[in-house]
Parts: sequence; structure tokens; C-alpha cells
Amino acid sequence: MRFQLPKSGIDFLLEDKETLNYLSSQRVGMITHQNALTRTYQVSAYALQEKIGSALTCIFSPEHGWSGQIAEGEKVANGFDPHLNIPVFSLYGASSPKELEVDVLIIDLQDVGLRCYTYGATCAQFLDKHSPLDVIICDRPNPLGSAKKGPPLDPAFQSLVGYFDVPFQHGKTLGELLLNHNPNHVIRIMSCQHDHKPYHYPWIPPSPNLPSWEAALLYPALVLLEGTNISEGRGTSFPFTCLGAPGLDQENLLRFLKTHKGIQARPLTFTPQSGKGKGEMCTGAHLLITNYSHLESFELGVKLVAFLKNTYAPFEWIKDEKQNYFIDLLLGGDGFRKDLERTPLVV
Repeated sequence: MRFQLPKSGIDFLLEDKETLNYLSSQRVGMITHQNALTRTYQVSAYALQEKIGSALTCIFSPEHGWSGQIAEGEKVANGFDPHLNIPVFSLYGASSPKELEVDVLIIDLQDVGLRCYTYGATCAQFLDKHSPLDVIICDRPNPLGSAKKGPPLDPAFQSLVGYFDVPFQHGKTLGELLLNHNPNHVIRIMSCQHDHKPYHYPWIPPSPNLPSWEAALLYPALVLLEGTNISEGRGTSFPFTCLGAPGLDQENLLRFLKTHKGIQARPLTFTPQSGKGKGEMCTGAHLLITNYSHLESFELGVKLVAFLKNTYAPFEWIKDEKQNYFIDLLLGGDGFRKDLERTPLVV
């Protein structure tokens, strides 16, 4: 069986002769990275340059950089792409050029359906910072589909991991998130094929720690562990599909996980090479999806955090450099954490 990528916004743009003719006469910038591919597996920026030539003047890269391979949270410097022969300006840790010499901005990034994923917020902050632009968003399917789950954003907790007033799992594409964000810009969306068919086409990792369909589908659950001292698998071969911590009661964890639909869990002992628990032997579990249509990932994550808070004595909430509880920033409010502190959730 031959698997094919779904037709995304960049593919429709590359077929739109009228728009390509217009772009050829403009100064075009692009927020993207090398993991954004066309249906024929070309880097989308390379494919666009083949159509509009020198009109493509620069690239703006989000978290994880132009390569898409830089570790989470690591500041990224400006750079240069020798294939495109144009500069790459980092939107994550470097200073943008003083004058934005761009008439049209094209956005092509794969979002993963959660408010805490930084690509949407990075694009929104860019649009908030710069003068009115002609914006074309090359949309891509939401891998989690249209389901909406989790709390809305409390404006007091707005941050890069909680920027939009949408549910935690928002059910939107990146284009739908950005369309009405800033009325100063003229935003056009190149639509994508919306069929939500996990495993029916190849998963192209949008960031280093979401290497597989399993990681993307379990992300709403295990990303909540980022607000705790429990490893979510960073620094292992199973990021966002495994969890563990030093001295964690493995048998108790496996019994808990056995009660949840859509997954099976196997015992796993691992030593992270980076991230939480680096260099320490962690006991835990590896989650295997058996039926993604039965998987309630966000619900699993909420119950999992409560279970660990109630049963793992060394459990801690992690704070960021500003001493904010990171779980509050992830969920867009402090209600979940405070409820657990007052009354342990029965799981």
C-alpha cells in the first residue's frame, strides 16, 4: 500500500497561477521550517522559490529553528539557508530585523491541536508586532481532529503556551486559529484536506519530540506531565509515549493505566539522556495505542496527573523562571492545581 501526504494549503498555493503571479511581484517572507513539506515531499519553501524566484526574500523560523530539530526551549540564532540563498530570522530567541522588508507573509507550519503548542502563538505575536501585512496561511489538518476538550484560557495566565482564548484542545487548524486574531492584516487561507485519518498517511514530525502518530495522539495526555517532575519521555526513544520517575511504583501505575480505553501499557525502565531525570534510572510505562477512536487522551492526562499526585510521594509541581506553576500556564488557569491541592481527585 502506498501512503501519500494529504493535500495541504501549500499544494493548493503552488497550483494557483494567479496568486503565484501576484507573489512574484512582491517581497515575500515565510514563517516555516524544513519539516513543512509538499505532497511530493519537497520542503515547501524550496518548492515556492521554484515558482516565484527571488520574490522570496527571507524565512522566519519558530521554536526548534529552521531545521525543526533544535531542542525545546533552546534559543535559536538567526541564520542563512544556502539552498535558498536567503536569510533565516529566528522568532524564538533572536532579534528580528529593525525594518520588516516584506509585503506578503506566508505561513506554513503543522500545528498539533493544543493551545500550548507554540507555533500558533509565535505567528500571532509576529502579526501583533508588525504593520498591516497581506498574509497567506497554507493550512494543514489538525491531527487531533475537531474535538474540543479542556478549559478555556484565563487571560491572567496568557503566555506563549497559552495565547489564544480557545479550549486546551481547540479543534482548529492553524489558519482557523489565526484568521480573526488581528483585524489589521488581510488574511487569506489556502485550505487543506480536512480528512482526519490518523495512520492513513505518513506523520512528518513538526518538532523533535513528536516523532510519530502515537506521540501526537498521546500528546494531550502526557504534555501535562511537563508541569510536574515526572518524565514525559524526553531524552528517550519514546517521547510523549512513555512516562516514569525514579522510584515510581510501576505495578501500581500499570494497574491504573489498564482501566483506560484505547491503550495498553507495558512496563518500561529507562534513563533519559536529557530533560527531567537525566542520567537517572526511571521506572514507569510505555503506552501503546490499540484503538485511537476510543482514546480520550486529555481525560487520561488529567486523571494521570491526579493519580501521580496522590500516589508518588516525591511528586512536585514545576515552576518556570518567573516562579509561575507551569501546569497553570499549560492549562491556562490555576483551578486544576488548586483543586488537587485542596481535595485529591478520586481516580
